[in-house]
Amino acid sequence: MNSTMNYPGLWFEDGDIVLSANPHVGDARRLFLVHKHTLSSYSPVFWNIFNEPSGVRAEDVDGIQAKNDVELLQVNDPASDLAELLQCLYYPTQMPFNFKEPTVNIDMGGLLRLCKKYDIADLAARVVNQLKFEWPTSLAIYEQHEARVRMLGLAHADAPGGQIDEKYLDDRFPEPASIVALAREFDIPELLPAAFYALSLISPRAKYDMYHSPIARQHPECAARLAMLTRSARWSLLAPADLLRLARGQDQLRSPTALTKMFEGRTRSADCSAGCDALLVALRRLAGDTHDILGALTYLRIYITEPDRAPKMKICRTCAAATCGVVATLRLRIWSSLPLWFGVPGVRWHQSNQNWPADQVR
Repeated sequence: MNSTMNYPGLWFEDGDIVLSANPHVGDARRLFLVHKHTLSSYSPVFWNIFNEPSGVRAEDVDGIQAKNDVELLQVNDPASDLAELLQCLYYPTQMPFNFKEPTVNIDMGGLLRLCKKYDIADLAARVVNQLKFEWPTSLAIYEQHEARVRMLGLAHADAPGGQIDEKYLDDRFPEPASIVALAREFDIPELLPAAFYALSLISPRAKYDMYHSPIARQHPECAARLAMLTRSARWSLLAPADLLRLARGQDQLRSPTALTKMFEGRTRSADCSAGCDALLVALRRLAGDTHDILGALTYLRIYITEPDRAPKMKICRTCAAATCGVVATLRLRIWSSLPLWFGVPGVRWHQSNQNWPADQVR
């Protein structure tokens, strides 16, 4: 018989039901002393278990027994997932996740499965809404994430060994292949375009487990690659059809046609300098040299508009303003095309963008 262990923080002395959950292999069975009325108020399935047990499916629970004058309910759920569910129900303002951690998508999968099993729709909606913020459909929200990535990338590039607080850049962000798998399992197609775009920036040779297992982290070559800001993914989680969608989307993103056409037919003004010609040459080179076209366009806009960088480029005001307008239009066009390019037609996609006014140009 397995030993048992009361779960800290989810053992209420005035509780009237003990939930007994499946442990990890070799661990003690975890017990949660909670309240029937709390579970029933969130979940019609728990209400049925406590009030009409004859209608409960045998595969969901093993039945209610008595334990020290308190009823005990054995559930066929992983203890870690059940703990997350109960923490969300008892402490609704404190989600038990760091949405920036690489493994958060896998952790949240367990929570969403229990929300589905126990029909806790409100909590599932909260989780999905948070996921939609982390993997946005809006370009304006994506730009907020993009700025954070840029800031952290610069910080890690300057840090000794590429580490800050013993973390590499790859430790700072959710891993994108697992979000694709999660979106497929729970039918959340809005998450897919942003996740596919993130995957399009990662080499298929960069496998997450090769970089993040305890043994791998001690290997000098692994440490060197992570110090170079390498990003990785759990490629094995992608279905063949999604790998094909990713490849087709990458082909569209790396086609220079859209970029070059945007800058064709530009005429020089009387104030143009050699820097303006150099800018156009750089733009054409950008079309063929970058994988992260959205990020590259943002960097271009920064170099044109930031006071400490713009004078070095020696671009006239007319060309700078026009280029910022073209960059904003092109980013919006690319963002709007992601669902089609990655084979997710019909998804609700917010195409609004933050404006980059010409008066930012110095």
